[in-house]
Amino acid sequence: MQSLRLWMVIVLIVTGSVSAQEIKLPQNPLEGRIVFEEKKCIECHAIGGFGGTVGPDLSRQQFFGSALELASVIWNHAPQMNRKFRQLRMNRPQLTGEEMLDLFGFLYYLRYLGEPGGVAKGKRLLEAKGCVQCHTVAGKGGTVGPDLENVQRYAAPLFLIQAMWNHGPAMQEQLKISGMKFPVLTGQDIADIAAYLRQATTGSTEMRMSPGNPAKGKSLFEEKHCSNCHLGEGKPKRVEPGLIRIDLKKGVTEVASTMWNHGSLMMERMKRESIEWPHFEENEMADLIAYIYFLGFEDKPGDDRRGESVFRKKGCVDCHKVAGGGRGPDLSSIKRFDSPIRMIQLMWNHASEMEDLLITQNKKWPGLSTYEMRDLYAYLKRVTQK
Repeated sequence: MQSLRLWMVIVLIVTGSVSAQEIKLPQNPLEGRIVFEEKKCIECHAIGGFGGTVGPDLSRQQFFGSALELASVIWNHAPQMNRKFRQLRMNRPQLTGEEMLDLFGFLYYLRYLGEPGGVAKGKRLLEAKGCVQCHTVAGKGGTVGPDLENVQRYAAPLFLIQAMWNHGPAMQEQLKISGMKFPVLTGQDIADIAAYLRQATTGSTEMRMSPGNPAKGKSLFEEKHCSNCHLGEGKPKRVEPGLIRIDLKKGVTEVASTMWNHGSLMMERMKRESIEWPHFEENEMADLIAYIYFLGFEDKPGDDRRGESVFRKKGCVDCHKVAGGGRGPDLSSIKRFDSPIRMIQLMWNHASEMEDLLITQNKKWPGLSTYEMRDLYAYLKRVTQK
């Protein structure tokens, strides 16, 4: 039951109640790469080894999660970044709300791509997990299932995952007949098997899946009846007691392996409730997993009362006075505080000017934790709705 408890509820990042997601789901999370390059982030930060070395390679540093968690890291790092801009004689880039959303979506997506697989390990896994009892690879193996060497789409991890999922019910029946155990897989196992199959396939055309469209995946979550048992965005149809939230900061193959390992229990439940096993075609599995992954992009709600305290303790109130009169604008007069991205965008564009002012006043940069970011946004959202 532990694996069932681990997977049964996919929770939107909320506390107490499930509310509509405030941050718009991206159509293509990779579009933020354009912003990353055009705003010259790549001059200091690399992605997968390509880019500058002044800052860390962002694909190898797991220091960000939700939107406001990433915002906290960037905000606390702002004075150091400002110094680098001055040293390199670079203008600090200004961002629109859409650019900030694209950039944050891209950075959050980096972990989704997962780790590369190992060919030798993948070959061993096909034997150790019993796959070759039914499938032929490189001329060896069973003939119950398709020859994996001749089916090129299995060489792409997401096509492999989709094919395995669609094959699940038939595979369960075959396992019962043969007396074999259900093959439990880790995310790295799937990456390794896919790496081996890429080398073993004989076709000349490489099959690839798109990275996944989270917005389409949201619709599929309903269409494939995932919401019958799992929490996504919106009101749940069923909530199982005592279940825990999975860690959504995982790569695509890790999310997929959790789904796969949960498959046998899911089949039993679906049979009892007369729900048809969901079948996926074309890019649907990629879209669904992208949506599941992006549930972790949304933050837990903050506390507006604590946020008001943060606003005062961090010195924001010294410049941003209600009804005006401060050096900065009255934040209650700013419209469209309908998303954390709006707050993040304004803070980023304001950071250089703010630092200069603090230096003249001999004041320290006001660091903000993720929790303080959440609370501050809750407060600003309340005051701007008046």
